[in-house]
Amino acid sequence: MFDRNSELINSDLGRSQKAQKLITKIVNALTRQSEIGAPMTSMYLLKHPDHYTSHEFQWFYWHSYLKEAKKA
Repeated sequence: MFDRNSELINSDLGRSQKAQKLITKIVNALTRQSEIGAPMTSMYLLKHPDHYTSHEFQWFYWHSYLKEAKKA
């Protein structure tokens, strides 16, 4: 990432502007390669939960269940 953006890093911009532009490029690269949008990426980078619920759910291991069902 830094090699491809050396012109940004070596520019005359202030540190905060460089950081902001670099983070924007990173976020754009993340959203371009996956099917999540910018709001979801922002929530992830800010370490906010990706969903809110009033319940706590248990893990269900579907592949293990399916494997056992196919044996029967």
